[in-house]
Amino acid sequence: MAPIVPAAYSPPVNKRLAATASAVVFDGDDTLWKTEELYDSARAEARAIVSRAGLDGAKWEALERRLDLENVSTLGYSPDRFPRSCVQAYELSCREIGRDPIEELARRVGSAARSVFESEAQVMPDAHPTLAALRRSGLRLALMTKGDRLVQKRRVARSGLRDIFHVIRIVDEKSPAEILSVVSALGVPVERAWMVGNSMRSDVLPALAAGLRAIWINAHVWEHERSHDHLADSRAITLPSLASTLGIILDEQVPAQCRVPRRRSGQSRY
Repeated sequence: MAPIVPAAYSPPVNKRLAATASAVVFDGDDTLWKTEELYDSARAEARAIVSRAGLDGAKWEALERRLDLENVSTLGYSPDRFPRSCVQAYELSCREIGRDPIEELARRVGSAARSVFESEAQVMPDAHPTLAALRRSGLRLALMTKGDRLVQKRRVARSGLRDIFHVIRIVDEKSPAEILSVVSALGVPVERAWMVGNSMRSDVLPALAAGLRAIWINAHVWEHERSHDHLADSRAITLPSLASTLGIILDEQVPAQCRVPRRRSGQSRY
């Protein structure tokens, strides 16, 4: 992908960083903008609909969450998956108590779920200041986000962060090969690049496998992204917020309490 900023733009270079960090690759969803909150809100609305219909809302939600994880294997990160999981959970809940699903209620449940992709994701309060500070320091920045291309393009555009990045990539999965491709597009050696994201599964582990250094922002995320948390690698750094990355990346001083606990022997990294 072509650079996001005009070719004539040349940010001031901090020479101290030349021998240390040169680039940072950022995740988008729930790292730079809040996505999981949209799912929480849509799920709560759908749950209220099925509860008013006389079904057990807690059982419906537990079923929906299980189905949504199972549906990843066939629907991936398509915007059809979450609404379908919600409707399937409604239909199965009805049948479990010997009731026929009502088409209008199924439509309303699906409509509530689809609001996730129509609502605007709130940008993290410290996203712009953090990115701007890194850019001013001479680092090259990339945004690497996964999911449905149209949904992600809309979120990037609405975030107001697009012009800060040198490279923007929307991918199906963040494999080590895809991450290396982004680092190559940034024009820096892999050993001088960082990955920042909130998913051990999708951000940290593949970045470490590619040879980058990694920061894990332990935030509120979907269960699917939590499935690899037990494989936390001691090479990764865990931080409470996006703003905290400045002190690590610019100063490269890593307090002991920011290290992810070392894996138990025998556990795979990726």
